[in-house]
Amino acid sequence: MTASNPVAVTEPLPAFAEDTATQARPSPVMSAILAKNSTAGEQLRLLASRLRTLGQERRLRTIGVVSATPGEGKTTVAIGLARAFAGRERVLLLEADLRRPAVDETLGFTPPRRGVFHHLEGGTGALVIRRLAESSRCWVLSAGEGTFSEPELLASPRMTALLESATRSFDHVVLDCPPLLTVADAVLLQDHVDGFVFVLRSRHAPREAVLRATSVLKPGAIVGTVFNDQRDIVVKYNYSYYDRAARPQKRRSRKSR
Repeated sequence: MTASNPVAVTEPLPAFAEDTATQARPSPVMSAILAKNSTAGEQLRLLASRLRTLGQERRLRTIGVVSATPGEGKTTVAIGLARAFAGRERVLLLEADLRRPAVDETLGFTPPRRGVFHHLEGGTGALVIRRLAESSRCWVLSAGEGTFSEPELLASPRMTALLESATRSFDHVVLDCPPLLTVADAVLLQDHVDGFVFVLRSRHAPREAVLRATSVLKPGAIVGTVFNDQRDIVVKYNYSYYDRAARPQKRRSRKSR
């Protein structure tokens, strides 16, 4: 799907139908990340802004979010990044981690009958998308009901058709992709995305695992990195610096002058 490596569309393009009756009920942590005034939300908006700038030099309309191993926060980052892009553009968050889908649970949705599973397995009919928030320009296409048993479907003509339809209907498509070292699914998506954002959680995956994970992608495929959950720096900066700055300064005695 990239400009340098186009993929021919040989399947009918699926349509999208919004489910306006279902509203997201994200967890308190997810709600905090999605909040406009949160620190995490601000960092994700900064990431979206930098990707927009990079997009002036190369095509960056479909962005996959990956990690080396499970548990690094890639789904959270994918949701937050999609929401950040939606400040200016129409955005679709597409769930591509079909072995362990987590988007519906994270956002408090009930899995739809016609999601990504339905389309890849040959289903017909419009795919159900839900709005992330009532006033947002961000929609979610989750895995939906089904069981993923054929990884090759991620590189199939039906996946090509799905992403082609998505890029025609939305300004940006953010894909929540599988971890790179667990399965080969994310590698199969390389020709369908314009670039990857790599999520790295502090004190989680060993350095060797990170290097091995990034090596399976094509050169230049990673367009950004998110260093996640680095609490040491945040705590030290927020509490040590600001507490010190807010603390009233003692007047020095005449002897010490």
